[in-house]
Amino acid sequence: MLLTLQQLQQAGQGLPAPFQLAVPGHETLVCEEVYRHLPGKRLAFRAHWGGAMVLVKLFFQRKYFDRERAGLKAMTEAGVPCPKEVWSLVDDDGGYFLATEFLDAAVSLQACYQGLSPSQLKQLLRDALGLISQLHRTGWMQADIHLDNFLLSRGVLHVIDGGGIEPLRSPLDNLGLFFAQMTPDYDELVPEVIDAYGDKAPPFEDVLSAIIRMREWRIKHYLVKSTRSCSQFEVARSPDAFVTMARSQKSDKLCRLMDEPEVAIGHAQFLKRGNTATVVKVSGDSGDWVLKRYNIKNFWHGLSRCFRPSRAWISWESAHRLELLGIATPTPLAMRENRAGPFRREAYLVTECAVGDNLQTWLLKQSETQVPEWLNLEVHRLFDILWRSAVSHGDMKATNLIVSGEQLQVIDLDAVRWHRYKASFVKAYSRDLQRFMDNWQGKTWQHFEQLLRPFAQRAGITLINKKV
Repeated sequence: MLLTLQQLQQAGQGLPAPFQLAVPGHETLVCEEVYRHLPGKRLAFRAHWGGAMVLVKLFFQRKYFDRERAGLKAMTEAGVPCPKEVWSLVDDDGGYFLATEFLDAAVSLQACYQGLSPSQLKQLLRDALGLISQLHRTGWMQADIHLDNFLLSRGVLHVIDGGGIEPLRSPLDNLGLFFAQMTPDYDELVPEVIDAYGDKAPPFEDVLSAIIRMREWRIKHYLVKSTRSCSQFEVARSPDAFVTMARSQKSDKLCRLMDEPEVAIGHAQFLKRGNTATVVKVSGDSGDWVLKRYNIKNFWHGLSRCFRPSRAWISWESAHRLELLGIATPTPLAMRENRAGPFRREAYLVTECAVGDNLQTWLLKQSETQVPEWLNLEVHRLFDILWRSAVSHGDMKATNLIVSGEQLQVIDLDAVRWHRYKASFVKAYSRDLQRFMDNWQGKTWQHFEQLLRPFAQRAGITLINKKV
């Protein structure tokens, strides 16, 4: 399919590849894979040109083209490995092309860091810190410093995205933002690698504070995006409804479900018929989905909730928060609030269906009396991340913890809270610990009490066995 520059500029999300593009003064580009597309702004794709692969960035505004070239030049002069420019072109029709070398067999830090051994990851982090330090020493920083902008190709770590290179501001925050891309359980690696930054490396305590601050900034930025139309989410507003869904999950079936959720509930398998919430299982595109309707019990209940974000909204944001923190939860697909002008009414949340038994049922089915080591690690990691992130779940009963394979998934998120103040967090976290322990008795209680005792000590409480 041969496309023109004007067609590309007008193309919406979901641009299909492969396609061909005629470029004045150059041979026809054959686009084989689209990496990023911001409609009407820019397009990044892998193309075949001159007998070799190149990465082409096509901009529709001059300032972004100039920024990308200037950033690549700054990194080259700083001695930071980055893609080399092959050719560039300014088209009379308003297209700005920049072709760089294609990094062969490249893998990003984002794609690989969780699968690496500690020693491999430490070495990569040290390499990345060395590159960050080189930029900082020459007065530059990668402002958009996420892990996908570090590519490992043929044993060499490269920095990409010249458009994110800006004059250096607050080196500490820039370091914090780099480490904040990883889940909180990796924070313990920081003191072992920070010396790779060089003799101006800040103290670990300062870096840790910056990581916590920048991680929360990053999460809040993402949550704002999750309720507005952008490259990752699609939002539809009308006088009687607000709907948001993940673009990657959008389908005809999901759109119909959000248009007429009550029709789906009328034909679905009920999982819960509650006064405050109704939960059903519906057939999805490639598996089951869970549709949860948050009910309005009566006039006074409706009046108390009409000006506040619904519990579906809270659960939607909480699911994304937990995913960013590395806590497993069923993938959120879409959310709808019924509205009458500014007043909120019933609300709906659609997620993937967690496959498995709740934790209590799963443990009762086991023939062995010992809790498996992988489950110990999952429970420990859950409470560790909650502690490091100042997040409380609000209802740690066993039915809200689903064993799926060798993974513990957390559900029922409408009481999840991030706490700004330590005192309120410690109180809520202590309740989570005790509520989790209230699920157990006998040897199981003793086992989990020993496992979680360090967290109870941090919170300044003693766990109580209420079933003795």
